[in-house]
Amino acid sequence: MRLALAFVLVVAAAARADTTKLKPAPPAAPKTPKAEPRAPRAEPTHPEGEYGGVTPGQKPDLRNQPRPAKGTLSWIGFEAKNGGAELFFQSAAPFEITQHLEGNTLVVFLALNRLGKNTWRQVDTRFFDNPLAMVIARYVGAAKAVKDRAAHGAGIQVRIAFKNPKEAREASVRTATEADGLYYVYLAFPEGAEGPSKAEPEK
Repeated sequence: MRLALAFVLVVAAAARADTTKLKPAPPAAPKTPKAEPRAPRAEPTHPEGEYGGVTPGQKPDLRNQPRPAKGTLSWIGFEAKNGGAELFFQSAAPFEITQHLEGNTLVVFLALNRLGKNTWRQVDTRFFDNPLAMVIARYVGAAKAVKDRAAHGAGIQVRIAFKNPKEAREASVRTATEADGLYYVYLAFPEGAEGPSKAEPEK
């Protein structure tokens, strides 16, 4: 009798264990889909030779940008022209410039006292059909005269590199106060031209 009772208890325990194993597993939590990475926004491009910046003489939109302060280099412009190039420097009022060669680099000194927004950025002109490779503007302190450089006060120094070092030369210069009321100094580098030209009088 005891043996039979023990056998019944063992069978009951086994049946209970089997019932536990047969319980359905809880449903898996739904997977959250991963967010797809956003493609980088394409920057606007300009065809070769097309300038996408300030147009001389065009009235500035004063709603979005205040008029540049006097003494500030407010813009550096570039345009490739018939195999040559033209740079312009924009400011609120007239200023003087000088230029000289240091080796194969043209150094232009602007009698201004600060760089405006974005004028500290390099202007890379290598991919245009023109003789210039790079234009870099920096603020510099006053300097005494040395053997190959005249003395100058503090101001903006613009260094202009050429694609072909043999074509390094001073630019022809003209100045104008345009219809927008701003002052411009234009540096021209005609294709195949050599040597500097005298500055043309202001319009």
